[in-house]
Amino acid sequence: MSINITNSPFEEMLDNFAKTISRTPVTKTTDPISGDETLSSGTPANISGCFYRKEDEWSQDKPGLLQNADAIIMVKTSVTINKDDILTYDSEDYRVDKIVTRGLGTVTFYKVAQCFKI
Repeated sequence: MSINITNSPFEEMLDNFAKTISRTPVTKTTDPISGDETLSSGTPANISGCFYRKEDEWSQDKPGLLQNADAIIMVKTSVTINKDDILTYDSEDYRVDKIVTRGLGTVTFYKVAQCFKI
């Protein structure tokens, strides 16, 4: 049995419900003497993904995807998104906290990032 990732249910969902979100990469540096961490923002770029906020009404809330987050974004595995990145949607900023790759066996379909409003 082979899986055609191009026609996966996620690809269909992304095609139908994707939103444009601004992603600002964030670099974390640690001072070698004090150990203090500093976050530096890079240049924003647009990415495409399914973005859901906790206050949005949608039936997927039941599985608990938003249990420990203010929002989630689902993106293709080829989209770059990292912990501490800032996502801006609808004039609201969110910081990426946790990223999980979803798939079946060794085949990955998409990534889910949990975000917190800042």
